[in-house]
Amino acid sequence: MSRILMADDHPMIRTAIEVLLRGSQHDLVGVAGTTEEAAAKIEQLAPDILLLDLVMPAENGIDLARRLRRDKKELRIVILTAAIDDAALMEARALGVSGLVLKSSDPAFIIECLDKVAQGGNWIDPELAGRIEDLTENFVETRRPALAPRERQLVRFVRQGLRNRQIAESLGVTEGTVKVYLHNIFEKLGVRSRTELAVRADEFLAESYSGR
Repeated sequence: MSRILMADDHPMIRTAIEVLLRGSQHDLVGVAGTTEEAAAKIEQLAPDILLLDLVMPAENGIDLARRLRRDKKELRIVILTAAIDDAALMEARALGVSGLVLKSSDPAFIIECLDKVAQGGNWIDPELAGRIEDLTENFVETRRPALAPRERQLVRFVRQGLRNRQIAESLGVTEGTVKVYLHNIFEKLGVRSRTELAVRADEFLAESYSGR
């Protein structure tokens, strides 16, 4: 019997999953409505699998997955989401997420995914598996240098519309350092402006996680 912690801020979804898991080989040991609550319950409950929504208050699901991997947590992660953009999809893959399920898919997919992940395997929703394959093929011919983790972070900040001062405060560096980073990113990606970087951010981020 695998121990499941679910992180989703929608009570209706949490109730539906609880009902779905009854009688299965999976025990829902806790629920969380925010990523901070989920992080605390991971420490308290030691679940085997984190069933994680992407759209959460304050910090999103990918942020939490990134943090868990940075902290060397061996917890298996299954993302259950209504939608996922290309950048988040490829980053989830790079972070070693064990499962990816769309909320619009057959509910039986959730049990199928959890069964496979509990056995140490990986399971990806067929629709998402096709997208990953297409993205990987599309980027295989790309010859741009790979972005470093800090550079990817800056691209995400630019996509969010943050200015240099705000980025500098978030990173604990000077505005001058941010300008140097952005100049290097422009050179690597062949973009001419901050606006172009923001508009094409998802493309660049997805590409950087494509495993090329």
